[in-house]
Amino acid sequence: MNNVLKRAFHAAIVVLCAAEALAIGQGQDIATVLAEARKALGGERLASLKTLTVTGRSERSRPDGTTSENGFEIFLELPDKFMKRDVVLAMGPTSIYRMSGFNGDGLINEVDAPPALSTGGGMIRMMAPGSAPPGAPVTPDEVAAANRRMLLTNKQEFARLALGMFASSFAAYPVDFADGGLAESADGKAHVVNVTGEGGFTARLFIDTTTHLPLMLSWMDKEPLQVTVGGLGRATAGGGGAHVVLHGPGGGGGTPADLEKVRKEMEAALKDAEAKRRVVEYRLFYADYQTFNGIKLPTRVQHMIDGTPTDELAFEKVQVNAKIDPKKFQPTKSAKE
Repeated sequence: MNNVLKRAFHAAIVVLCAAEALAIGQGQDIATVLAEARKALGGERLASLKTLTVTGRSERSRPDGTTSENGFEIFLELPDKFMKRDVVLAMGPTSIYRMSGFNGDGLINEVDAPPALSTGGGMIRMMAPGSAPPGAPVTPDEVAAANRRMLLTNKQEFARLALGMFASSFAAYPVDFADGGLAESADGKAHVVNVTGEGGFTARLFIDTTTHLPLMLSWMDKEPLQVTVGGLGRATAGGGGAHVVLHGPGGGGGTPADLEKVRKEMEAALKDAEAKRRVVEYRLFYADYQTFNGIKLPTRVQHMIDGTPTDELAFEKVQVNAKIDPKKFQPTKSAKE
């Protein structure tokens, strides 16, 4: 584990132990638990929140053990507008940014790639659970279905972040709460809140019994599928079933027969890798709470997949109820139905 991720995880040790301990009977009334959490997060100030903007740095662990650090931005306008802009690939001074989120039922899903990086090899993307493999032929109906899946995925990602920041359900993606008992370890106790939502969304939210602040969210899902796009050679799958390398026919483009052969190899490699994806535990840790205009927010959000730290968001600048340019929430044109 790298130093930045390591130093932030010590704050979550108590809840990590609690998550692995057995629930010891029923906890408090769930409405009371959530009301206390919202009070600890700001009470009336939290209830008056309309917009939130965050800029900061993200640190991501690479498969080779190194890390990358880039900037990110989050724009939120309650109850149903959310957009995150972050770097998905950096090559020297040039970066590829992804804008993801939603505006009501309008999907935001764009990649801002400079022309120099729009073609050729070396691109890496992480396929989220439920996403369609790249390069597969799709009909208009399949495109529309993929957009609906991506919209649901974006709303679920928003819900996971929002649960630790607001301990609330929003109209953009409403969730239900139920008592999950009280988890206890030698280091402390945590209320366990079972969370469910549309599309099979299930998670457990852990709330500290002393501070009443959210500590961690855990859920089960397929491991990410890492796709590497190279330049020459064959399509191969690897990385313990979670990694696939896709190679094109070469710089000249190849004959139609070459392209068809490569397409079939890509499809076979992706199908093989998809079949090997395991269901693993995901965890989000909310740490280093600070107060902004009377609202207490976590300023470090750490992500762990299958017991391995993968990335961390560090909030550097937070603005509460500042005006946000409506263009930030413009749905992707190609994604409109």
